[in-house]
Amino acid sequence: MPRTMIDLDKDLALELEHVASLTKQKRAAVLSQAIRAGLPVVAGHFQLPRPEGYFAHAYPRPKDRLELEAAMANVKQRLDR
Repeated sequence: MPRTMIDLDKDLALELEHVASLTKQKRAAVLSQAIRAGLPVVAGHFQLPRPEGYFAHAYPRPKDRLELEAAMANVKQRLDR
């Protein structure tokens, strides 16, 4: 695998040293783990949000379930104490 060089600012370099000393791992291993954990977050910032109801077809509600929910909403509740 090719080696990659990155520039870190002073604060990030100090944080890297701190985490490496806590985990007893090499800095390269800590950086690899941080990049793997953070890449999905970075990619998510550049993806368009899903439109409203995007997954609705994946979770269809049966008609009787909707009728039951509507009926249950009209039932008066009482508290037993």
